[in-house]
Amino acid sequence: MSDLAWTGRVLMDNAAWGDENGSTVTFRLPMNHDAEDKRNPFHSFTKRRKGKAGTRFMMACHTAGEGVRHALYEDEAMLAGWNDSQQKGHTVKLWLCNDNMGHPFDGVSRKTELLISLIELDDDNEPIDQKMRDRVERQGTRSSERVSYVAAMLCKEDNFYAFINEDIEQSGDFISPDVLNEEDAKQWIYQKCGISSRAELDAGHQSAVHFDNIRKAYLEFVGEDRVPF
Repeated sequence: MSDLAWTGRVLMDNAAWGDENGSTVTFRLPMNHDAEDKRNPFHSFTKRRKGKAGTRFMMACHTAGEGVRHALYEDEAMLAGWNDSQQKGHTVKLWLCNDNMGHPFDGVSRKTELLISLIELDDDNEPIDQKMRDRVERQGTRSSERVSYVAAMLCKEDNFYAFINEDIEQSGDFISPDVLNEEDAKQWIYQKCGISSRAELDAGHQSAVHFDNIRKAYLEFVGEDRVPF
């Protein structure tokens, strides 16, 4: 499934609960020493820090033993952090959405093998297409390859103003369709993608997916051979 952010077998490492932070669980991840990329698989997701929310997932966790698998947790989780150690192995720590008394991993001993699946959620609680996310993150470091560069170039195109104008007339948006300019186009992208700077499009999160949908619609509007980038 393209929606799966990560799935695999893990080892139980730690379960904790506190009045202030709620329930957390830490898993030890398998390491493939033959893999080209030996980084923690959660390095590209956002940790929760300084009061800012981390990446949110819908998580399913089951026992991984032979025979019938027992569900331990099926609910939302937030990335609290991860540890990337070649000597001690990789770990990931997750905050759990647990309003009930007790911890969902109470009684699960350390080093117990579990199977988890995680689906990344956007701000609207919709699954994020991981193939699209990975494609955006693989953008090169050269300016001409950045999503923000493409957005800046679109904002200079007269045809893009016509494209925006049509959208405004159909949706009754906030920009007057009479005379559009580069600044109007930039503000329109900000509103559609939920950002305050085009640089945010290079972060590879849901805003870049929204922009990719805008660019596809624009290509259909003018014809791909008429777009110079």
